[in-house]
Amino acid sequence: MVKKLFQKRIDEIIDKFNAKDIIISLNSANFFGQQSHKTLQIRGNGVLVLTQEELYFEMWHPKKVLQIPTSAIIKVEITKSFLHKSVFRKLLKVMFQNDNGEEDAAAWWVSSLDKWIEELQKVIQ
Repeated sequence: MVKKLFQKRIDEIIDKFNAKDIIISLNSANFFGQQSHKTLQIRGNGVLVLTQEELYFEMWHPKKVLQIPTSAIIKVEITKSFLHKSVFRKLLKVMFQNDNGEEDAAAWWVSSLDKWIEELQKVIQ
């Protein structure tokens, strides 16, 4: 139901990409935050897209964009919580070098977690 309310927003986000460039995407990834922004962040759903060049996340509402060049990704792993938040499911955690040259991380709950890990590892090799 909620997804239908945001379908126009999802379509707008996906339209930013050439469909043939998308390796994997998810219209309802649950964002747990970015480590460098500490614990006072809004968790929310949005679109997560992996291309050869970047891992892109855009929240449905409020609008928040996180773009991580795949060349900046250091490591991907599975974690049970992030920034003291948990949904008692495994999360995708991506460690990367941010724009300030510092190590940073972000995490999402995604369906098909193993597939996300596999595709991310292929891209960063």
